[in-house]
Order: sequence, then structure tokens, then C-alpha cells
Amino acid sequence: MAKQVRVPSADAESSEFVEFAHSYNGYELHGEMEGLSRLARSVRHRWQESAEVGDDLDVLRACLFYEVRGHRHSGGYGRFEQDPFVAALLTGICRLSPGPMPVKGSAG
Repeated sequence: MAKQVRVPSADAESSEFVEFAHSYNGYELHGEMEGLSRLARSVRHRWQESAEVGDDLDVLRACLFYEVRGHRHSGGYGRFEQDPFVAALLTGICRLSPGPMPVKGSAG
């Protein structure tokens, strides 16, 4: 059976959200950096225009992975999960799969 992960509770430490985001390898599953960044930009644009992130769990998890990588590469300042776009992704993920979900790709 594949390893399962849950979205951390709202009062979890920021590191738990970072760990959850890394449970989905967006690079591997969405065309390396080029494909992943194209996907993440399109979802962010939709969210900026409509406040909607969509209803594809894998896409939302890929975007979360992309955002956590950007967070790390920008110095990792602030609480990752409190970024409004990240919070919208997490809300969407919880709405689509409130229970455990599989680790995907060679993440982990």
C-alpha cells in the first residue's frame, strides 16, 4: 500500500504544511519545471481573476508543490500556509479530499 498523507490541521506548524506540499512531486508528474510552472501560473491567474482554484486534486497538489519550492528559494520567510494563494490551494485540497491521500512521485 502506498504511503498516505493528510493535510495538516489549521493549527499545525508551518513545517508540517511544507512537508505535506513535498508529498507530491510536481516536477516529476507535470513536465519538470517548464510544465509545472506553466500549470501553476494558469491556476494562479484563474484564482486572481475569479477566486477559484479548480477541482482537480492533482493540479492543486502540483501547484502547492510549486509554491513551496518558490517559498524555499525565496528564503522561506513567513508562514508558507498563510500566503493567500497557498491557503486557497489548501482549502481546495481539503474540499476535494478531506481524508488521507497518497504520496505521489518520488516525493518524500
